[in-house]
Amino acid sequence: MTFQFNGWRKCVSAVALAAALAVPGAAFAETLTIASPGDAQPKNILPIRAGNTSWVQAVFEPLVRIMPGDDTPQPVLAKSWTVSEDGKTVTFELEDGVTFHSGRPFTSADVKFTLETAAGKASASQFDFIARAISEIATPSDTEVVLTLAKPMPNLFEFLSQTVIVDKDTYDKRADGKEIIGTGPYKFAEWVPGASIRLEPYDGYRDPDAHAFDDIDIAIITDPTAMISALRSNRAQLAMQMQPRDVIELSGNPMYQTVPTAGSLYPLGVNVTDKPFDDKRVRQAVGYAIDRDRINQQVFDGLGTPTDLFWPTSDEQAQHYAYDPDKARELLKEASAEGATATVALHALPSQRAIFEIVQNNLTDVGFKVEANILDTATYGQQQIAGDLGPVFIQLHGMDGLSPATLLSAAPALREGNPSHFWTDEYLKLRDAVQSAANKQASDDAVKALGDYLLDQAFNLNILSAPTLSVSTTNLKGVEYTTTGYIVFNHASGG
Repeated sequence: MTFQFNGWRKCVSAVALAAALAVPGAAFAETLTIASPGDAQPKNILPIRAGNTSWVQAVFEPLVRIMPGDDTPQPVLAKSWTVSEDGKTVTFELEDGVTFHSGRPFTSADVKFTLETAAGKASASQFDFIARAISEIATPSDTEVVLTLAKPMPNLFEFLSQTVIVDKDTYDKRADGKEIIGTGPYKFAEWVPGASIRLEPYDGYRDPDAHAFDDIDIAIITDPTAMISALRSNRAQLAMQMQPRDVIELSGNPMYQTVPTAGSLYPLGVNVTDKPFDDKRVRQAVGYAIDRDRINQQVFDGLGTPTDLFWPTSDEQAQHYAYDPDKARELLKEASAEGATATVALHALPSQRAIFEIVQNNLTDVGFKVEANILDTATYGQQQIAGDLGPVFIQLHGMDGLSPATLLSAAPALREGNPSHFWTDEYLKLRDAVQSAANKQASDDAVKALGDYLLDQAFNLNILSAPTLSVSTTNLKGVEYTTTGYIVFNHASGG
């Protein structure tokens, strides 16, 4: 089967679960049950959070949606919009008759509140830098919003697609999950932390066909074996974020289907202020030393896409650092860095440990002395923000599919204050060219030039991108996923 996820094309065998359904031919009755490894984080509605992918875009809605494989914004809460000739003014006409689950009418004031909230650090939004670039938000009427920009922003609609509109009256009451109020086709009815989430149809939704299920129950299942068991027994009809190895192992049953719902990037970063990594030849040696294909096969069962950059690009750029240990040794010798110590920081996650084992072997093979610095997720995150991960570090960014213009400021590996401590005038100039490109040709040229620079400087090279896989019964139709893996149920049915 050939599938497309977030711009990366990958061919795999038809994927499904191996065991037959415990209830052959079972169809959905009144409830759709989803198995998800991540619990809800109602406090974090605006940022991307794995535990919220199963429900946020069923309960809330953005102004527009951009779906994988199509860069054209589709209307949701905004029914139309116009962009001024200079690209600095964007005017939105909002849908009439939309109400929040409380019954209160949705207005332009809620859009203004949401965008201003997203601009604040407290929102934790990965797109706060875009929100802060909006110089003025005007609301001439309840159904009109006018955004004024200091300069054209090619990633504005990407931000608006990822940012759901919240209820200004109840947003501050969201943390305990008891008052989660959106405009979407389903209401947030119940949350048992660590156990389950229940959604109910919102009868006041403007499209009565957008909620085919009487209930959506989301079971929090962190054990992969238990998740597979839930599918086999038909206790769940959709399992999210399954391990590639489990999906491949349980392939072959035509009663199940798989879909790549989003993807993650696995960059290998180097701190350019630590000797000998201040010499780009040493950083380039690290790039040539890594056997990306081996990592893909052994850790991701061949489902990933080895690539040196953070976005879809030419084969020449993607494979610039094709595995070449002899070239790595030559560069280390030129830089008089043979025998240098490389302490590698990583998350204490199974996939990260597995990647490290291969990276350790690769770097040792070309002449480095390799040590591990294994950190729990919270500590890793804190040290990443502080720029204190040490000389070498394996990162994990669940942002595959976002545009280069957005990734440059959203991805910790690339943004200002990155843990590589890399920030030059040339890098700033190339970034600005990407983020201010006025048309596709200018964008393509700017992204190509930036890619060449990133490969030459080698301060943060991607290892691969890997899909996040969900498996469902084949009679679940019409489930859609955003570029960051959030489920959209508006066209779903289980008949």
